[in-house]
Parts: sequence; structure tokens; C-alpha cells
Amino acid sequence: MRTLFVCWAWPSHLYPMVPIAAAMRASGHDVLIGCPPSLVPVAVRTGLPSMAVGHDFDLGPVIQRLLLKAKPGASGPRRRDRNGTAPRTPLDSFSDTADAMADGLLEACRLWRPDVIVHDATTYAATAVGRALGIPTVRHLWGIDYTYLQREFEPVAFGPLYRRLGLDEVVVSGETPTLDPCPSGLQLPVDYRPVRLRHIPYNGSAVHDPGLLARSRRPRLCITWGTTSSRFGDDDPVLTMVLEAAADLAVDVVFATTGKEATPVALQPHWRTAVMQPLHLLLPYCDAVVSPGGSGTVMTGVMAGLPQVCLPLLPDQQVTADRLVASGAGLRVTPRDATRASVRDALEAVLTDARHADAARGLREDARQQPSPRDAARFLERLAAGCAPEEA
Repeated sequence: MRTLFVCWAWPSHLYPMVPIAAAMRASGHDVLIGCPPSLVPVAVRTGLPSMAVGHDFDLGPVIQRLLLKAKPGASGPRRRDRNGTAPRTPLDSFSDTADAMADGLLEACRLWRPDVIVHDATTYAATAVGRALGIPTVRHLWGIDYTYLQREFEPVAFGPLYRRLGLDEVVVSGETPTLDPCPSGLQLPVDYRPVRLRHIPYNGSAVHDPGLLARSRRPRLCITWGTTSSRFGDDDPVLTMVLEAAADLAVDVVFATTGKEATPVALQPHWRTAVMQPLHLLLPYCDAVVSPGGSGTVMTGVMAGLPQVCLPLLPDQQVTADRLVASGAGLRVTPRDATRASVRDALEAVLTDARHADAARGLREDARQQPSPRDAARFLERLAAGCAPEEA
């Protein structure tokens, strides 16, 4: 059996699929990662065979505008597309990435002939190409099913691509099988029946620093700005505010960084800096985590059983933060309205209020009860064999 895993050029959207891809390979199946050229080096480092598909479309400027808009003092006109007109839908940028991948993905599928395509939920080209070639496709979520909230826009955003491929009807999120690694206590309510999958944190490869295992008697807080929010290397006033707020508390801090963001001046001399340390190796030795609320950080925090504070900068992070608050396992501070005092109060609350810690442990137990990647591999086997999704 051949399974093609497809992702657009963003590492945090590839990483959640690595454990199920590895499980498929361990079960004796052929596995290939298909992604735009800029993501190939990241894909190769997973240890899985990889192939460049299509060409790159840089979503960086779009995401950077969203990040800036969320920060204190932000203002500005509504975003315009490349032609200077207002966007038709919130998914217009993803339609550009889909167009950039579609032809290359079509060619790759005709050459490699996969039995199943598994794709990140925002890699919309995969669903279109799969439908055009008659190959079953499976969405793989990275956490909260944010794309499901935007499904009403998909026929307009991706209609031109489907018509270019000779298809009359757009396949909408939730209409194909969905692998869902998010615990039910955190996930959004949806109308489809997901295929549950235990989240196995994969945060990239690195040499683990054993010095991070030693702890004092003080609570330890992990501060991380993730891979998306930190990739532009700007001085971030929100991150500085978080570090200043942490300095007001009697805690130890580990600042987990990609090394791309500017070194904050608010770092205390006795705090630790962990550069490119996979969070799943670091968080089990912490008592709480604060971040913008990216799914990679939040899901790794869930599996570590940690209460969390989120300062969301992107739309999907806002939804994730709200769900975390609803679960009782975290608090949200809106970056545009944040103050040093409000951040400090939120950090102190998750470190001292047992209700947050209890809720976080409940989410972890919920997540641990989900089927393993090997179970999900068997689902894909049955799907490729022609079983109906509800029977798989």
C-alpha cells in the first residue's frame, strides 16, 4: 500500500502527521511526503522519504500582517490581495497555495500512484487532486478543527481550482474522513464523525540538553513563542511583556526559542534558554506553559498535562485559546489589551489554582485514551481496500 502525505510549506502543519506516517512505514507500507520545495529539507529531517511538489507560494507576508495586527497599538487598513482588491474570502491565501501545488501534485500522483492521500487540513489541493484522480483523501487535523469553521467559504475560494481540474463541485471540509488527534474535551463541536487518533508530539529533531532536567524547588514556567509567531525575528513587545511579568513571580523560567526571534532584553540571568529543544522533551519538567496558542505548543502542553496561558496572535490561535479556557485548563490574555499586571495575574493563576492543573490533567487523560497511530494505520488500510469510511 502506498500512502502520500501532503502538506503546504509550513513545518508546524507537517509535524502532526509525522507519527502516523512513521506508523504506516513501520507497518510495512510505502510512505512519501509531498510538499513544496522550501519544506523538503524539513521533511527529510523527519527520516521519511520526501518529494518536492509544485512550487512555493510565500504566505509569510500575510501571516506577518496578521501578527502585527494583533499586537498593542496596531492599526491599519483592511488587507488587500495582489490585485489591490479586498479579499473575497478568508481563504484566498490558501487558494493561492493550492494553485501553486495542484499541478505538481497531480503529476506526482500519476507517477507514484498512491492508494490514499493524507493531507494537512489546509492543504486544499490534495482534496481536489484526489477527487480528480479517484484517490481517497483523508484530512489530518493539527489540533482544533479551525478549517471546519470556514467551510462555507470553500466553494468560492476553491471553485476555480476544481473547475480547472474538470470538477463541478468542491469537496468541503468534513465531507471526507478526518483524522482527529485533538481530545474531545478541547475540540470544537462538529457535524461529522471524526476518526480519533492519539496525538504523539513531534516537534522536530535536536540534541537534548540534559541540563534542562535539573530543577530547583521553585515552580518552572516554559515561555515559548512557537515556530510561526517567532519566525520573523522581530522584537516582540508582547513577548517582552510576558517575560517582564514572569520576572515579578518567584518562578524559574525556561525560554524555549527557535533562535530566530530577537533575544529579549527582559531575560533574567538565572533563567535558562533552550534553543531548538523539542517541547515534548522539555515540558514534562515544567509546571505551566505560556505561548501565543499555536497548536503545536498547545497539543504538546496537553500531552504533558500542563495548564497554559495563551496570548493569541493569529485567528486559529484565538479559537484554540477560547477552547482551552472553556476546558478549564488555561487562561487567555488578549495581546492588544494586555498589561504586565494582567499577564502576571494569569501566570500566577495557572501556577497556583489547582482547578487549572486538574483540568489539564483531565485533558491529558482524555488524549491518552485515544487510539494509537497504529490503529489509524489500520483505518487507512481498510479505506484503501475499499471499505466505507464508517466501516473502516
